[in-house]
Amino acid sequence: MTKAEVRAISLDKLQLATKRHLLDVGAGTGSISLQAALEHPQLQVTAVENNPAALEIMQKNMSHFGTTTIDLVAGEAPSKIPVTNYDAIFVGGSGQQLDEIIQFAYAHLIPGGNLVLNFILLENALAAYQTLQEVGFQKIEVVDVSVKRLHALGKGHFFKPQNPTIIMSTTREE
Repeated sequence: MTKAEVRAISLDKLQLATKRHLLDVGAGTGSISLQAALEHPQLQVTAVENNPAALEIMQKNMSHFGTTTIDLVAGEAPSKIPVTNYDAIFVGGSGQQLDEIIQFAYAHLIPGGNLVLNFILLENALAAYQTLQEVGFQKIEVVDVSVKRLHALGKGHFFKPQNPTIIMSTTREE
């Protein structure tokens, strides 16, 4: 699950207030899809996930929150992604199909649409950066987010770090 602080930054970079259709690739348990759908009622969300356990949790989360604007697609991206145009795309997982997913994103993201990708591995982020440039994305922003939470230890406290996350964002040129 995408941690709250990373999710907040990623959703902000998607600029969903004016968007109509979000694609969430590698949706996992649905934290991005669910928060986007709950905060932006005008938004249709297509969430693609390959892991059966994650799909089951996401389905339960969708029922729990009563979301009706999420279309949950079981299967591997990009082959199972519905072919249509999107004005926002989030990639949280790629299942070894990163290049193909980025190519799909470029082909199906409308001009002015936003693409945001999250990584924990530097090698995957560097590969994505290169592929984004190769397919035609021009202005690519990359930030490294490190979050630490306060924990008690004996009589004192310390900040326990979470995994740093690389957030990459770009906009399809008009």
